Amino acid sequence: MHLRHAPRFGGGELPEELFIKAMAATSEISLITDASENIQHVSESFTAITGYTADEVLGRNCRMLQGPGTDVDTRAAIRLALDAGEPFRGEILNYRKDGSAFWNMLSITPLASESGELTHFVSVQRDINTRMALHEQLRFQALHDPVTGLPNRLAMNNHLVDILAGGPRSEVTAAVGMIDLDDFRVVNNTFGHEAGDMLLKEWAARIQAQLRDEDFLGRMGGDEFVLILSGISRGAPEAGLTRVLERLSSAVEVPFSIDGRRVTIGMSMGLALFPEDGFDTASLLKSADEALYEVKTRKHGRRRWWELAAEVPSASDGVAAASGASVSDGVASASASAASAAETGDPADPAEQEAEWTRERRRDALYGGGLSICLQPVIDLRDGSVHLFEALARLTLPNGTVLQPAGFVKDLSAFDLDHLFSTVLEQSLAQLAEWDRQGLNYSVSVNLPPTTLLDPASPDLISSALARHGIAPHRLGLELLESQTLEWDIQREALSQLVRLGVGLAMDDLGAGYSSLKRLSSLPFNAIKLDRDLLADIRTKPSETLSLIATLIQMGRDFGMNVVIEGIEDEGIAEAVAVLGAPLGQGFHFSRPLAPQDAAAWVEHFRLPAPNGSLRTCLGALAYHWQFARLGSPHPRALAECPLSRFLASYGSSADVGRWHIQQHDPRAAHAGAGRLLVDWLVRQIRTPAEPAGPRMELLA
Repeated sequence: MHLRHAPRFGGGELPEELFIKAMAATSEISLITDASENIQHVSESFTAITGYTADEVLGRNCRMLQGPGTDVDTRAAIRLALDAGEPFRGEILNYRKDGSAFWNMLSITPLASESGELTHFVSVQRDINTRMALHEQLRFQALHDPVTGLPNRLAMNNHLVDILAGGPRSEVTAAVGMIDLDDFRVVNNTFGHEAGDMLLKEWAARIQAQLRDEDFLGRMGGDEFVLILSGISRGAPEAGLTRVLERLSSAVEVPFSIDGRRVTIGMSMGLALFPEDGFDTASLLKSADEALYEVKTRKHGRRRWWELAAEVPSASDGVAAASGASVSDGVASASASAASAAETGDPADPAEQEAEWTRERRRDALYGGGLSICLQPVIDLRDGSVHLFEALARLTLPNGTVLQPAGFVKDLSAFDLDHLFSTVLEQSLAQLAEWDRQGLNYSVSVNLPPTTLLDPASPDLISSALARHGIAPHRLGLELLESQTLEWDIQREALSQLVRLGVGLAMDDLGAGYSSLKRLSSLPFNAIKLDRDLLADIRTKPSETLSLIATLIQMGRDFGMNVVIEGIEDEGIAEAVAVLGAPLGQGFHFSRPLAPQDAAAWVEHFRLPAPNGSLRTCLGALAYHWQFARLGSPHPRALAECPLSRFLASYGSSADVGRWHIQQHDPRAAHAGAGRLLVDWLVRQIRTPAEPAGPRMELLA
């Protein structure tokens, strides 16, 4: 193929120097293919983002990154541009080696020889997951109710337009229903609006679980909902509707639980058929609303909770209109009580003399041989290997009490902190040298007090210690606390010297301070450690916590840094952060800090608790589903091979949950509602076990 406008070069082969320059010219994901789109070169950032090494992709077609969620029209547009030898620029959903999805801002430029012959394509790719996740979130919010997650009025209008666009059909019809919860105001007045919102959310989940894939349930506001049923037999519409609507009635017969009290609530609905009761959205909703009004006036004497617009008897039929709600006998009304606060006084401060004596005891131990280290392994969450330990200081007092840093560091002066650092560094490097003599190759990270960097000689001190123990600089990592104050000019120069030396630098406890982004962009870090407090709410706010962790992991990728998750205390957290792509983690779930002499033996026997690719916890299952749901992507693997399929089967989930999951494997259409229901169900499993039965409150319908 001859190209008129593509960049050209002399000769028939793209020179190797040009490959190198092309890779160096961009910090974004890049690859170069031949004219047949077979990959010939990839950048290091390509490997960091996709998980594929160069050896795994060289010679393969670049379409290997596409998957079930990749838009068909986008594929066609790329194909059209490349076949014509023209550039392409657009957004595309791609998939990493581990199956996780990422949105990619893709730019493809054809290269031509001097004679105009197409020879190569240069592809610049940028991970835009954060932007697209926000876009998907905004799109969802624009079309869904924030309380229940159901489609809103705008989404309902769009759905009805699609149904009515085909016109009346001879064999089947559609029904539009207006639903009102009977006396829902009693719930709000008795328990408060927050409890009312929780009931609405649970009600919506129950009803939606009973609907067919083609049905639609939306919230118009308050306790008013719209139900749209498709494929109803025109010859016997009432029979077809009865089969569906009996399931809905049964779903709400089980009491709801509010503050430990069981509450039952009824519902009323008016139904309009298309086209008998209306030809457009406005007329159908009007007919349904009129039928709803009539059926509510007969709430205590009706034979069923719904009626068709054409069959609702008029008020002149003598059916008494009645409304109201009552609380069943024997149920105590909600009462407010206030418990007097226990009087507690702040403990008196210790006498200054005793405090000074305590500080002196600690300083004596610090300088008198009481300082030692223990080692906590840092786990590679991708394969379970261990190559790095964090050295943690321990101070042993004369009476045998062992203090962790939180128990003594706050009392140390800058001079004391320098001594602490140099002692921990010496012991850590000595341990590496001992392992070297045993034929073991590990690395170690040491906490670096920012005040130590104020000493211009600190880089030389570290360099001398490395040389004295015969340790290569790349095997030492220094962790700088994010919550400490930096004096930029002096400390930045010291850090730059350490980087030139070859020592690794990590920002420790990211999220515990306030100036992190400024430091990350201006200081030469190559790793970040996420503060354990970021995981504190993962059981009560799992979706929000996963979103935060995923964003910080993505930020690490964008900055080209390794990411370590601290505070992994249980299997669920370990599984969730691994699913989100965290490369490294540490915490009590894997190991408490170890005595140096025990560390190597621990590594020899350590195995990741769960095999790679499987799911064993609800947190891990939520993370797996959430990573696709947030991007509007279907699950990429075949249903039978999906790890969530195996998890749900072993967990004993209901048929409804299984159906929501199956819909996530449909590449033909997005099922955002079912995806949201699956998220909500997993969140409920994570938060609390089933609530115990309490006193029952009846809202009589």
